[in-house]
Amino acid sequence: MKTMFLSLLIFIHLGSFAFAQDLNGSWKGTLEVMGQKLPLVFHFDLEGEEWKGTMDSPNQGAIGIPLSKVLFNGFMLNFELAVGGISYEGLFVEESIKGTFKQAGMSFPLDLVKNHEANETKPLIRPQHPEPPFGYTEIPVVFQNKLEDFQLKGILTKPAGDGPFPAVILVTGSGPQDRNSEIFGHKPFLVIADYLTNHGVVVLRYDERGVGESEGQFSTATSVDFKNDAIYALEFLREQPFVDQQKVGLIGHSEGGLIAWMVGAEQNKADFLIALAPPVVPIPDLMLKQTEDISRSSGSPKDLVSQQIFINKKFYDMIRQSKNSEEAMTQIPGLVDEIMDGYGIEKEILQQQANSLSSTFEKSINPWFYNFIKTNPEEYISMINVPVFAAFGGKDLQVNASQNGNKLMKLFQAKPELLNVEVYPELNHLFQQAETGAVSEYATIEETFNNSVMQDIESFIKKVTGN
Repeated sequence: MKTMFLSLLIFIHLGSFAFAQDLNGSWKGTLEVMGQKLPLVFHFDLEGEEWKGTMDSPNQGAIGIPLSKVLFNGFMLNFELAVGGISYEGLFVEESIKGTFKQAGMSFPLDLVKNHEANETKPLIRPQHPEPPFGYTEIPVVFQNKLEDFQLKGILTKPAGDGPFPAVILVTGSGPQDRNSEIFGHKPFLVIADYLTNHGVVVLRYDERGVGESEGQFSTATSVDFKNDAIYALEFLREQPFVDQQKVGLIGHSEGGLIAWMVGAEQNKADFLIALAPPVVPIPDLMLKQTEDISRSSGSPKDLVSQQIFINKKFYDMIRQSKNSEEAMTQIPGLVDEIMDGYGIEKEILQQQANSLSSTFEKSINPWFYNFIKTNPEEYISMINVPVFAAFGGKDLQVNASQNGNKLMKLFQAKPELLNVEVYPELNHLFQQAETGAVSEYATIEETFNNSVMQDIESFIKKVTGN
């Protein structure tokens, strides 16, 4: 799952371009957050009288992220990133830029120096990414969300031969995702689709609504909306002449696993389900455990971890108890006062923290997050009556394997023949071989998706479809 970032707007007078050429080129700095160091590289160019720029985060595999606004008057630098809600304010001091990096209502010092090193950003190595020619057919497809009347686009991969074949759709996790579920230079859905199609399974993967080539609005969508998109994908798949209509399933990762539960709760929508790192416990419980695991893995002090969990729990409880998002919004001032009460710090600093917390809470109450926090996956899982394969990574810091895997087995106690659960001790949330499971490792690992998990998925599909 991804962190939701909230934007801050910076306005500054753009003066003369004296000494403007000093900004041209590449600049580097290191952001320190909760004991972790994150190298960042920025590239600036003057096009006419307008500055353009990009940002690289090498450790996260993020290269060439465009800056949405760059203002520079010869002494002061300001820029924003629409993606991630990031802004920066800096001042030239001798041959460096002294500044502040802002994101999600928080500020961190970030100083930049000229980057004179060649090839600062190393190319990403992804040995599992398939290269043509393929032993199967790729078919660009378009299908309709009939409820909201927009088109979703993707790729269908068909094994050699006439079929009929078993088939699956791939459903991505939270945040705007393309058909390959691309993250940190990895394309896990491309790798999974290639493997399964080479082993006799038709695979449909598609851009989420409002992403890539798909129509629709992403920003106002909830998990229920994404579930509806998945159902239309399943219906489209059953219509293909080379697909066995009685052997059509769904593979979902992270929030896609939650969507698998939602689809499975509806009769005759999917013949089998494969859930990778799926939420099982109520979402607030999952999120609090996620906060604890990630914070501790980054070396945060115990008191700081406890404080963050306390604040988040108060916020989640308020959302859960509210009747709608409008009511939740009106309760934010009282919630912030309750959290800030008794902190025993200077009034001015206390007010700054309160304002920052209020802003973060307000921007978090969007349709997706509000509905996500109020979701209890158990309600859907209890209605599932099709075969299920669920996989968890033992080093997953985002969906804890023990918390969710154990709960899932309890929920299937009355129908154990339907459930297959596997925990892979050395794998992280992306099902990569990992050292710690920390998010900062994702981009540095060459493996995109563990081959043993793909083999187990293949075996499960063959077992339940009789292929």
